[in-house]
Amino acid sequence: MSKQWEPRPRKYRESPKFPYDRYPKKKRKVSKFFIQTVSTILIFLSIWVAFSMEGPMWYKTQAAMRDWFVKDTDIKAVFNVVKQIGFKGDTFERAGFEVINPANNNANEPMAIPVSGTVTVPFGWGKDSGKSNFHNGIVINAPISTAVKAAYSGTVLEIKDDEKLGRTLILSHKNGLMTVYGYCSEILVKENEVIEKGQIIAKTGKGKSTPEGQLYFEANRLGEPVNPMDLLEIDKGI
Repeated sequence: MSKQWEPRPRKYRESPKFPYDRYPKKKRKVSKFFIQTVSTILIFLSIWVAFSMEGPMWYKTQAAMRDWFVKDTDIKAVFNVVKQIGFKGDTFERAGFEVINPANNNANEPMAIPVSGTVTVPFGWGKDSGKSNFHNGIVINAPISTAVKAAYSGTVLEIKDDEKLGRTLILSHKNGLMTVYGYCSEILVKENEVIEKGQIIAKTGKGKSTPEGQLYFEANRLGEPVNPMDLLEIDKGI
């Protein structure tokens, strides 16, 4: 009589007797951590390279990256990317902050005055039609068709018709700085054109709610508004 079949003892994964577990759990964790670390380094190297380059193509790339990183209005978006990748530790979080927000941001030379006139809407909190609003820039009253000058040397990033600011010009400068010129009646430069500090780039036009000539002027660094009065080549007023 033949021997009755008996089931063989089962060998579970993670068992030291399991013959096919070529990659132990500890080794798999190390490999995953290595891949995550390398991926994180490559991402930040890419960001560093992008913000180190100059030229029309790179300025647009930098603007797109800044827009992506500041959608939540702060730098936390950068940290979230790192956390999603899985790299633990704050060294590269700090490195990422330094890439997006270079240490020499405040080393910019003073701005040239874009147009001479009276500041009628200051930077910061104010009231519009009885409602409190934060003004990212300033409004300067000046006669219509007054020459508007570039605050810094840089590149023309964009020319557009804005719903609130009318004909608008945006310039890109070094160290993640951008300047915005709104209420223009005429723009005298083209997109991707390299311009010099003090160069005439536009002419003032009518303001949003006044027949008088005005210029909307805004400065922002990496998507964060900066008070233009702190950067202009003046002590008080314009």
